[in-house]
Amino acid sequence: MKKTYVIGLDFGTDSARALLVDAVSGKELDTEVVLYPRWNQGLYSDFSIAQFRHHPQDYIEVLEQVVKAVTDRHPECKEMVAAISVDTTASTPCLTDKTGTPLAMLDKYKDNPNAMFVIWKDHTSQKESDEINALLKTQPINYACFTGNHYSPECFWTKVLHLLRSDKQLAEDAWSVIEACDFIPNILTGNQDASKVVVGHCIAGAKWMWSDVWGGYPPESFFEALDPILLPIRRHLSTDTRYCTEIAGHLSEEWADRLGLPAGIPVGTGNIDSHSGAIGAGITDGTLVMNLGTSACFMSVMPKEVMGTRIVDGIFGQVDGSILKGEVGFESGLSAFGDGFAWFRRLMSWPLEKLIAPQNKELAEEAVDNLLIKLAEDAEKLNITIDSPLATDWLNGRRSPYPDNTLTASFTSIDLSTKAPELYYALVESTCFATKRVVDHLVDNDIVVDKLVGIGGIPRKSPFVMQMLADTLGRELNISACKQAGAMGSVIHASVIAGLYPNIPEAQKVLCRPIERTYIPVPKHTELLARRYKRYISLGTFTENEQEKNY
Repeated sequence: MKKTYVIGLDFGTDSARALLVDAVSGKELDTEVVLYPRWNQGLYSDFSIAQFRHHPQDYIEVLEQVVKAVTDRHPECKEMVAAISVDTTASTPCLTDKTGTPLAMLDKYKDNPNAMFVIWKDHTSQKESDEINALLKTQPINYACFTGNHYSPECFWTKVLHLLRSDKQLAEDAWSVIEACDFIPNILTGNQDASKVVVGHCIAGAKWMWSDVWGGYPPESFFEALDPILLPIRRHLSTDTRYCTEIAGHLSEEWADRLGLPAGIPVGTGNIDSHSGAIGAGITDGTLVMNLGTSACFMSVMPKEVMGTRIVDGIFGQVDGSILKGEVGFESGLSAFGDGFAWFRRLMSWPLEKLIAPQNKELAEEAVDNLLIKLAEDAEKLNITIDSPLATDWLNGRRSPYPDNTLTASFTSIDLSTKAPELYYALVESTCFATKRVVDHLVDNDIVVDKLVGIGGIPRKSPFVMQMLADTLGRELNISACKQAGAMGSVIHASVIAGLYPNIPEAQKVLCRPIERTYIPVPKHTELLARRYKRYISLGTFTENEQEKNY
């Protein structure tokens, strides 16, 4: 009996999902989404200092739940599963012992946030980011040239250095570090040697300052100059980097038993969720895939022979083969997209939680659930003018162009008559304006953007946001019919490593979903937004200059 089913796993910020697909027919059989239990209780995170941590046990528990859910509902498929592939958020590293076990899985560190996975949006390592960027300017080689000539606190080495400095005992016990996207394949394949972890080419090139140009990682002398505390970690890191179309290993007997799947099936090399989403959305030359969730990640590709050795300044990542082999992959975006709307909902929900919930919890929860829907309805009816309230979007800093995570958001043109829908409109508009800045920056640097494709939660939930985005960009915005584009990208990778397709483009022809909706820009809205965009740029310049004085 030929094995034709594959499972794609996608580990996001709030939850993980599994997608079971017949990779030959393209039929999606089932999907399951499970929230991380500890994360969704608010454990181990602190908004006031931009600390956001995932407990490794959340990943392990949810991994088992999502896979078993889809296979238990289709027991006839279990023996025909041909491969599994995984993507996660990034950079999301965790300190480990010599076996590759995250330190938070040891009793002595089970409640220590610094022993957990430091997720992508954690900015506690801003100081370390500043140090690294200062050191980079003194180096004979620009090790940040493929991260926009800047190394962000959202990247690997800033987080690792911060963790090692934060806890002396932790630093003594840490033998290595593992990324979330490498951790899942590592446990599935049963590897217990941190030095033999398979590292994804995508994560290494996009977040680790790893490149063939300078022979892998930066030399030990770079890390010694930064802080010698990094040297043991640098020496213990695996040098085994592989593309996502390559096998990381085979499903161990233990995890085959836990998941109810055949032992020995191939497990793909891990990938970054936004890159995987681009694959799942059918990315090709000229297509900008806009992954719009808690943050916004914009992915595009250009043929390597066209790019040559040219570097695009100010973006977030530029890596040969990070998305498609033979293509240069580009990553840019916003550090807060849906997170910004979630902040506004929390702000507006304060009286509901404090005054209504103690008396009627069900009513309060219903009101909170419908808050953004009602705000969007009323915001659409506003008579917006050039002088209406305006905002910048930097609620979690700026990712691109020109990353700066010290920046904070601002609102202006507020008076005693300002209403909540006007502030919500300004907030949504600010994310659209920020997106325009990114798209314009790519185009100005000769990155071809002929087609826009939206994926993620917000394109499916908020027509208001999507229409404003199309109006702001003055371009058609296509929404993919794929509900789980990240997981579909992992499905595509799994189908290739299973030998069902020779490469990603061939698999995409069968597995990618069509466009289900297209937003057409409204000329009169585009004209007004173009005028307000100029005010946004001015407000951003003012805000940035004032904050720079105080930083």
